[in-house]
Amino acid sequence: MAGEGRKFVKFFKDVRAEMKKVTWPSKESMITYTEIVLIAMVFFTVFIFLIDSVFSYLLKLIIKV
Repeated sequence: MAGEGRKFVKFFKDVRAEMKKVTWPSKESMITYTEIVLIAMVFFTVFIFLIDSVFSYLLKLIIKV
């Protein structure tokens, strides 16, 4: 049981050491990345809505016949 506790502590020490090695992006680049993601989300949302609307319209035409 004590061995498992040491493994648990070692794991978190290793995680902490690895996190110190990470190169974190600057605030400005994070803002830029966030803007890009939001713009892409809006674009794909509108694109999927339009495709869905077209297919719904076509399906309604087919069902009426």
